[in-house]
Amino acid sequence: MSKQLKLAARESLQGRWGFMALMMLLFLIIQGVPNGFASSPEEDFQFIDLIGMLLTVLTLPVAMGWSWLALSVARDEQTKVADLFEPYKMFLKAIGVSIVQMIFLGLWFLLFIIPGIIKSFSYMLTYYIIRDEPSIGILDAITRSRQMMDGHKKEAFFLVLSFIGWFLLGIITLGIGFLWIGPYFSVTIAKFYDRVRGEEVSMTDRRTVMMDENHGDSPFVSP
Repeated sequence: MSKQLKLAARESLQGRWGFMALMMLLFLIIQGVPNGFASSPEEDFQFIDLIGMLLTVLTLPVAMGWSWLALSVARDEQTKVADLFEPYKMFLKAIGVSIVQMIFLGLWFLLFIIPGIIKSFSYMLTYYIIRDEPSIGILDAITRSRQMMDGHKKEAFFLVLSFIGWFLLGIITLGIGFLWIGPYFSVTIAKFYDRVRGEEVSMTDRRTVMMDENHGDSPFVSP
């Protein structure tokens, strides 16, 4: 299944590799801005650290924006630079879901590494769910991701594992390769989300049909 998803991702990226590489660069620059305000380990906590912490919080929605951008590419939708900042329209929710997920994962990693890794896969669809269901609550989105990933975590693990060679290539190229590897990976994960969501919708439809059929066979149904 990994091969099909990766092939589909490459097809969606045709004609967009350059754009997505530039967007990846922009994303990495924004993510790296708070690091410029961190003091060295031997220095005491300073006011500049507070600025760094504030910037870290303010840039959290960009990570969600990157996931949404990758999802748009995966669905062959029109994309533009502004899409990276789309989550700022729901600023508090974007920050809230990021912080809540970090807290949950932090608590799981405190138990042990393995539970933390498992839960990181359980929560990996949260950003996409909020994109498709913007009115959903933070905890509901996280719970929905966990439910959707039931039975799919192993598949997701092997999908991520299949990119190890690409990640090593990115390191060998001093990080430059990640400008293309990042979009390739992210669009593949977005394809994975769409497939899982499609399976869930199909299952729900089948259940609805079965319920309708059973209801139709009931002797208590009015003619």
